[in-house]
Amino acid sequence: MPDIPSLSAALQPQPEPCWRDTPVHRLMLTALLNELDATLLSTASATRTLEDWSMRHHLAPTPIVRAICQQTPPRPCPAALRDALRLPAEATPDILRYRHVRLMCGNLTLSDAENWYLPSRLTDEMNRELDTTETPFGRVTAPLAFTRRLVQAERVWSPLPLGWELTPLPTGSDQPLAFPPVLFRHHAVLSRQDGTPISAVIESYTAGAFCFPPPAMPKASPTSAP
Repeated sequence: MPDIPSLSAALQPQPEPCWRDTPVHRLMLTALLNELDATLLSTASATRTLEDWSMRHHLAPTPIVRAICQQTPPRPCPAALRDALRLPAEATPDILRYRHVRLMCGNLTLSDAENWYLPSRLTDEMNRELDTTETPFGRVTAPLAFTRRLVQAERVWSPLPLGWELTPLPTGSDQPLAFPPVLFRHHAVLSRQDGTPISAVIESYTAGAFCFPPPAMPKASPTSAP
């Protein structure tokens, strides 16, 4: 699966991170990255998860996630997701509507999401809201109490090298840590309670979710003389 076209160029610059290239910060980031990834995989609504994360880590004065629509040309739904949507063989391309958004909290981009959804399986009010507002798809369709099924998960970046636990950790440069545009990516299908698929998504999660200072390390207690 190739990257979303021009994703690196499209993402807004993130604030200078407080994280540094040290073993301790890389270990902390690994734990946090695993936590966010696992939470997103275990819940139906990525929007709700990102808002909870934003509130907990004080990412913005008002931790409300907005879906900023991106004016990019629609691209075909990948074959694996089309199959997961259980579209009839005779389905024409226009059966799916394409919505490309940037999920933002304050001025931080938390994820870049492509969504192929079936308007015929939503209410007229839901379709109107998706067409005319910045409300995330998960919030618009929440009355459906949809479920989420993972099709593919990609870990694009890790703060630690493969096999880090088998060798001494590199000391690092102690310089600000450079994050790539995308940290991990989920491909998933959302379905109504009766099992009918309504949407396929590809969500690319960014370093914006980690724009908060790392916890301070406790100072070592002075040892008393024998």
